[in-house]
Amino acid sequence: MHILGYILIIFALADFASSWMGINLTPFLPNAIAQFSPIIIGGIGYLLLNAKSTQSGSDDPALDRFREKPKKK
Repeated sequence: MHILGYILIIFALADFASSWMGINLTPFLPNAIAQFSPIIIGGIGYLLLNAKSTQSGSDDPALDRFREKPKKK
């Protein structure tokens, strides 16, 4: 998921840069949507980068102090 997120962000940056040169990387979209495609595609990439993976647990030692500890008898 992280690789796809990076790819989408790079594509969004390329789409933004090429739009200044007059090249449309998203000609399949209507013009009203194509103007905002770098923001939309980059936002999806950002969400994929920050999505929690189900495979990796939250084993952050800094968060251990906030977890509920068993009460001592």
